[in-house]
Amino acid sequence: MGRCMRRSRALILIVIALLTTLMPVSAAAAESNFLHAGFREILPNFQFVEDTQVMYEWQDFHEWDWQRVDTEPAQFGYTESAYWFLFTLEGDPDIISDAWVRVNYPLLDYLEFYLIDSNNTLISKYSLGDRYPFDQRIVKHPAFLIPLEDVSGDVTVLFRVRTESSLELPLAVISDHQLWSSMESTSWLQGLFFGAVLILGVYHILIFSTSGDRGYLYFGGLAAAMALIQATIWGRAYEFFWPNSPEWNHVAIAALVNFSNFFGVLYVTKVANIQHTYPRIYIISIGISVVAGFMAICSLFLPYRLMIFPTLSLSLIIFCIGSIILFLRMRDRYPPAFAVFFAAAMYTLGSAAYILGKLEILPNSTLLENALAFGLLLQVMLFAFALSIRIGMERQLREEAQIETAHAKDMLLETERQQNIHLDKVVRSRTKQLEEVNERLQKISATDALTGLYNRRYFDESLKREYARAARNKTPLSVMMIDLDHFKSINDNYGHVFGDEALRQTALRMQDVLKRPGDAAFRYGGEEYVILLPDTNTSAARIIAKQIWSAMRSSQIFHDDQSETITVSIGIATVVPSPNGDPNKLLREADHKLYRAKEEGRDRICV
Repeated sequence: MGRCMRRSRALILIVIALLTTLMPVSAAAAESNFLHAGFREILPNFQFVEDTQVMYEWQDFHEWDWQRVDTEPAQFGYTESAYWFLFTLEGDPDIISDAWVRVNYPLLDYLEFYLIDSNNTLISKYSLGDRYPFDQRIVKHPAFLIPLEDVSGDVTVLFRVRTESSLELPLAVISDHQLWSSMESTSWLQGLFFGAVLILGVYHILIFSTSGDRGYLYFGGLAAAMALIQATIWGRAYEFFWPNSPEWNHVAIAALVNFSNFFGVLYVTKVANIQHTYPRIYIISIGISVVAGFMAICSLFLPYRLMIFPTLSLSLIIFCIGSIILFLRMRDRYPPAFAVFFAAAMYTLGSAAYILGKLEILPNSTLLENALAFGLLLQVMLFAFALSIRIGMERQLREEAQIETAHAKDMLLETERQQNIHLDKVVRSRTKQLEEVNERLQKISATDALTGLYNRRYFDESLKREYARAARNKTPLSVMMIDLDHFKSINDNYGHVFGDEALRQTALRMQDVLKRPGDAAFRYGGEEYVILLPDTNTSAARIIAKQIWSAMRSSQIFHDDQSETITVSIGIATVVPSPNGDPNKLLREADHKLYRAKEEGRDRICV
C-alpha cells in the first residue's frame, strides 16, 4: 500500500512537470498568426456583420453596419445566423499574390469567399466547408485555404460563414513557404499522436480477446473513439477515412463523443470495482452508459444541431460521476486507483475543459482547443504506468509459487533455448543449401549449355536493364551482333561436332577480349552472338570488335585432326538512350549493320 502511495505521489509530480512543459508550448501556439511579412496587422481592420436571416448578398457589403472583431480567434459559439467577415490586404503585389488565406477550423459547414479589388470588382469566388466532399478543396488539407495568386494589388477579402458547429474563426494570412512548412510539421505530429493512441486502443482490445477482462475492451473502445474524435476535430478523419461522406463527417463528432461516453463510463466502473462497494453509484453509472449508447445511435440519424447540446450536457454529467467515483475510491485506498483514476481524471479534465470552451463558459485558447488531445495523451501515458503497477502487484503475489518452480522452469527454458539454437542452425543450413541450389538453377536457366555464354532470354533482360541504366546516367550503350561466316558450309564439310567446337572456341575468344566487368557476351541463336557494352561509344566498340575480328582471323579452330580458320561478320550500333526509348530498336540497328557487313562480302565490321 505504502509503495503504491509513493508511486502515485511521484506520478503526480511527473504529470505536473509534463503540464508545465506543455503550457509554454500552448502559449506560443496561441500567439497571433495574423501577421505576414509585408502586411500591416490584419486584426485592426478585421470586421464582421451578423446576418440573422441569411439574406445578405455580397454586392451590398458597403451598406452593412460592420463591427470590429476584437478577439482572436473570432468566436461566436453555436448560432443559426450567418456571419460575414471583411478585411483588406495592402502592400507589395508580389507578396500578396504569394500568400494564402487560411481558416484553421475544419468543422465549419459552409464558407463562401469573395476576393474584391480596389475597384470593387470581383476577382474570384470560392465555396468551401466540411459539407462539401473533401476532394473538391483547392488544396487537400484539413484547413480551408484560399490562394491569392490571382490578385495583382490591394485586395478586400469578404467571406460568409454558416455552420451548425461552434463558429470559431482562427484566421491567418501566410506565405506559400509558411503554408507548406506548417502543413508538413503538423501532419507528422498529428499522425504520430493518432497512431499511438489508436494502436494502444487496438492493443488493449487484443488483450481482452485473450484475457477476457472487459476493462481492456472498455479502455480500447474509449481510446479508439477518442483518437477518432481528435482526428475529426483536426480534420484528418475527413481527409483520410471518409473524404466522400460529408453527411457522416457532419455528425461524426456527436456520434463519436457519445461512443466515448459509453465506453468511458463502463471503463471507470470496471476498473474502480464499485459494483459491490458502491452499488447505487454502479447502477447510476450503468444507466448513464445505456443513455450514452442510445444517444450514440441517435446521433447517426438525427441532426447535429439537435444532438450536440444533449451530448455535451451528458459529458458534463459523466465528468461529475467520474469525479465522485475517483474521490470515493481514493478515500478507500484502493491501490490501483491512485494511478488509474489520476489517468482517467486527466482525460476527464481535458474533456471538461474542451466542452466548457465550446459552451463559452471558459475563454477559448489553443490550450482549450487541444485539451482533448492533451488529456488523452496524458491518460495514455498514465494508464501505461498504472498497468505497470498492476503487473507489479500480480508479480508479488506469484513470487512464492515461482520460487518453487524456478529450477524446473530454468531447465525448461534452457532446453528450449538449446532446441531453438539447434533449430536455428538447421534452418540456416537448409536455407543456405536452398539458396545455393536456387543460384545454380538460375545460372543454368540463364546459360547456353553449349558455349557457356549467357543465353538469349538473359540477354533480353540485360538489354532492358542496361538500356534503362544508360538512360538514367545519359551514357552511351553499344550492341554488337556477330555471325560466323559460312557456318553452314563448315557443318556440311566437317560435321556438327566440329561446328559445335567452333561455337565453343569462338565464345572463349570473345570472353578473352572482354575485360571490363560490365561487358557481356551472349549466344543469340545458331551461329549468332551478341555483345552488350555499357558506357561504350562507337569508337570504343569498334576497337573491341577489331580485337574479336583479329582473334578469329589469326588462329584456327582445332578439333581432333581437323582445323579451319573461321571469320566473322560484325555489326555495331550505339545510342545514348532516352527514358522513353525502345531497346529493341538498338538491337535491330545492330542486326541491320550485321546484315550489311554480310552483303559487302563478310569478314568485316560495319558500324
